[in-house]
Amino acid sequence: MFDNKQGDSASFDTNWKNREESLYTHWTRGEVENQIQLAFRNHWTLFSELMKKEPNYNGGKRALEIGCGRGSLSCYFSDAGFDCTLVDLSASVINVAKSIFERNNLKANFQVGDANALEIPDNSFDVIYSIGLLEHFEDIEKPLKEQIRVLDKGGIWFGYIVPKYTDNVQKDYEWINDLLKGYHKQTEQVTVNKESVYRSDFGSERYVPILEKLGLKNIQVSGVYPLPMISHSIDFPFSLMSKDSEKALVKHFEKMMEENRAKTGKHPWLCEEGFGNAFLVWGVK
Repeated sequence: MFDNKQGDSASFDTNWKNREESLYTHWTRGEVENQIQLAFRNHWTLFSELMKKEPNYNGGKRALEIGCGRGSLSCYFSDAGFDCTLVDLSASVINVAKSIFERNNLKANFQVGDANALEIPDNSFDVIYSIGLLEHFEDIEKPLKEQIRVLDKGGIWFGYIVPKYTDNVQKDYEWINDLLKGYHKQTEQVTVNKESVYRSDFGSERYVPILEKLGLKNIQVSGVYPLPMISHSIDFPFSLMSKDSEKALVKHFEKMMEENRAKTGKHPWLCEEGFGNAFLVWGVK
């Protein structure tokens, strides 16, 4: 049992090695084809909307993703003309991100680095973001301090956090995932187990006071990702279903999103914290 109070690179690397999931690309310029591409498309459109609405954002294009993984969100930033730098603790994961950028003719800078001790000068970036990183730390002040340190004045910060919640949108769909898991066991000859990685259950109330102390202003919070994750294995790295199943699910989810926007008048990726699969904290320096 993995009981460290911080996700380690060895567990992440083990989950990447020799798995089909490590070959996934969650970014596309065209029509989304699966639920994770849909998620990252909505991450991007939401972040873009929030940047445009923030009057104190300096408008700069220097972007930093920490704990980048395959760099899916940074693909969107790069494609939109941002000067992107991607940092991850794992050299093998950085190599995956590099290959995705190269295949899609996207440009970025890549660094192997520790989120607790970034080898980056102060005030170097205008936009800093992480997706599914901060929940892997029990001592969240260290990585937050580093991120705000390298954020320039007027820069905007996004923390997309995926806590270990059990009472969210996912709870009403676990029976579907249980059925898929049983079917997968019957039809697949070999299953490669996924290593357990520490994930906290901290809500935004643990993050906001620290960010205020570090000098972030106009801090806002919202739940995000108000859709269930449907798969025989939703643990990192997420396992997709068949292409036809994913496309059918995307059509259903897109209809749900349209209804959500019509009902709330807001970006359909926003929801109450605790209901969505994640929550987003953002503000400016």
